[in-house]
Amino acid sequence: MNLGLNYDQATDAQLWDDFLQGSKAAYSFMYEKYARVLYNYGYKIAQDRQLTEDCLQDLFLTILETRERLGHTDSIKFYLMRSLRRDLVRKLNERHRFRSGHEDEIDFKVEFHYEPTWLDSQISREQSEAVLRELNHLPARQKEALFLKFFDNLSYEEIAGIMGIETTSAYKVIYKAIASLQKRMPADLLVLLAAVISRQ
Repeated sequence: MNLGLNYDQATDAQLWDDFLQGSKAAYSFMYEKYARVLYNYGYKIAQDRQLTEDCLQDLFLTILETRERLGHTDSIKFYLMRSLRRDLVRKLNERHRFRSGHEDEIDFKVEFHYEPTWLDSQISREQSEAVLRELNHLPARQKEALFLKFFDNLSYEEIAGIMGIETTSAYKVIYKAIASLQKRMPADLLVLLAAVISRQ
């Protein structure tokens, strides 16, 4: 089903199928739609701008060169995020970033991305830094799962697939993260965190 340039109205399945059939417009639309999201996620894992950019470019080049062998997906974001994470973890392992050789040592770094005009009117720099401190106090796996759920709007099944864990484990990790934040953060910061999440 070739939708031409009307991809704003297309489902992920339709967009992906057009890409698999060789549509350059579908490929360009995917890049424009997901590149920034993927970069923001990848940088939180790698904390290395050049490595993140290189892996992102390699990912889009790889799917272009191998599209005839790729299968169907109805969630492009999930597919690309899982692939990018796998590539970044492999590269980080090659650079000996993990002393134990295991990805549990990923230090997921939390940052906010929102409009300065909204930020200036709703939350002070001190409040923003306080929220970030509390988020970054969480274990890396909890931070990653929390952000995939509430900032990237992924399902528990997708989070499990990306992080290589069971779906029940994804539920538990996110529950523990929320419980920890509720225990550590004062009510006003919890309200601000909820507001920030709603703006992502």
